Amino acid sequence: MKKQIRKLLHRFENLKFRKKLSVLMLIAGLVPVVFLAFSMQYGMTNQLREKEQYNLEKILEQSVNSIENQSQIYENLVDYLSYSQSLRNIFDTEMESDYEKYLKYVKVADPLLQMPTIYHKEIRSITLYSDNIEVPHGDTLLPMSEAENQQWYSRLNEGTLMQWRITRGGNKSIIASRKFYDNDTIKAVLEMRLDYEKVLSPFMSQITDNTGGMILDENGTVVYADCSMDKKYRPKNIENLKDVSDKYYISRRTMKDTGWNFYIYRPKAVSENAIHKLLLKNIPLIIISVLLLSLLGYVFSIRMVSQLELLTENMNQINMGLRKVTVQSKSKDEVGVLIRSFRRMMDQMNHLISEVYESKIQLQNSEMRALQAQINPHFLYNSLSIINWKAIEAGEDEISHVTLALSTYYRTSLNRGETMTTVAKEIDNIRAYLKIQLVMHDNEFRVVEQISDGLNDYMIPKLILQPLAENAIDHGIDVSDNEDPTLWLTIREEDAHIFFEIRDNGAGMTQEKADQILTYQSSGYGVRNVCDRIHVLYGEKGEMRIESTPGEGTRVFIRIPKKTEAKVL
Repeated sequence: MKKQIRKLLHRFENLKFRKKLSVLMLIAGLVPVVFLAFSMQYGMTNQLREKEQYNLEKILEQSVNSIENQSQIYENLVDYLSYSQSLRNIFDTEMESDYEKYLKYVKVADPLLQMPTIYHKEIRSITLYSDNIEVPHGDTLLPMSEAENQQWYSRLNEGTLMQWRITRGGNKSIIASRKFYDNDTIKAVLEMRLDYEKVLSPFMSQITDNTGGMILDENGTVVYADCSMDKKYRPKNIENLKDVSDKYYISRRTMKDTGWNFYIYRPKAVSENAIHKLLLKNIPLIIISVLLLSLLGYVFSIRMVSQLELLTENMNQINMGLRKVTVQSKSKDEVGVLIRSFRRMMDQMNHLISEVYESKIQLQNSEMRALQAQINPHFLYNSLSIINWKAIEAGEDEISHVTLALSTYYRTSLNRGETMTTVAKEIDNIRAYLKIQLVMHDNEFRVVEQISDGLNDYMIPKLILQPLAENAIDHGIDVSDNEDPTLWLTIREEDAHIFFEIRDNGAGMTQEKADQILTYQSSGYGVRNVCDRIHVLYGEKGEMRIESTPGEGTRVFIRIPKKTEAKVL
């Protein structure tokens, strides 16, 4: 991971400044946009979740309140019947005859116990159980033994408060019952049997649209459990509260009169899907924002970096040899100051270069004229001519040849004061010089020429080969133990250039020392003078270099462009 981060940072560092600026502007704009988008999404998500929970609580509150209101009516009705003295006389008073009991049942009990079922459709029946009732009277008056056989009776608690029970099976009912005591003895039990679905309908009607509900009594027994959900959202067991506690929004409310706990729940995945849809709706907005930021970043970066790019291009042109400032700026920012400072620097540099260039040319011309002034050409030529004729008269042919070679050498060297000469004259000069050297050395070394045809008329600086040959003889061949000392002179052409090479198999030197010959650290003047003149005349189009190996020899190489017209130095 760290290695990948370093690679990314390295790539970023190597980007152009304009691209860096675009990336930074994109990041600077994208971070708040993404942060704002996710903040809004997070806030809206929490709001949706809170709203979902709030809706469940309100639905449950309304449902339970409605059922509580109904239960209060039933409890008031039971209280009324409980405190009815007429009804109490039925199980408190001993009847003299069965007929008297029948009349009491028909005229008193039946109206009291049957009238509520007429006005309240959810009341299926009201039954009074008592030990004083020996013979059942319809389903309104029954012996106590009948009650003891009912499932709900065994679950009744001690006390006179109204108690709620549920009977499950094919005919579900809600049983509201109350005990009547005489001291500590149970005298009677009043049972009100309610329609299960009608009583719970305010709660059951809410179990729609991916909603589930559950009712547990005070003992944790399931009173009601159902859900209306797609199969993928349904809990494994709708009657197990643990199965609906983790993946669902759930709300709980306790009914005061019954002690029952009402639960209503909805799957979180439903609201999460709504949140995801909301997020998908925001994605195009984020993409548009990113594209706009990218476009604005690109436009602003071009606007801000254009002057820097022009300055960089101008610097590259100057590095290639064009010393002209083409970029301009009137702005007062840092870039404008930099451009104007660069322009002033280049003006000063061009001025200094011109001064140094002109001074160097004047110096080269002064040195050349000083060298030429040391010799009186006419006197020298006349003297050499007399020596030549005297040698011929005396039969000294070797002296005559040396004299002619010396005359040719000085004639081509002085060249009427010109600094440029032809390849042909430069060849005559070096041949004359080497002929004199061979006589001086008693032909102890060989000269091998490799000169291409067709180069005679090209103009070159004069005296560029003689200093090289002199250096090769004095510092190479003369100090070498080579049994076959040889000096090679090579002149050839290649495309638009002429190549000159002086090579020897003498003592040689280290490459480090060879490189110093062409610098001002060298004490010698001749070879360095040739190098300086080539650079002044031809710049980068001309080249001179030295290659050497101790014990093997030295090679001096010159490359200049072909020219047919003289450029005066």
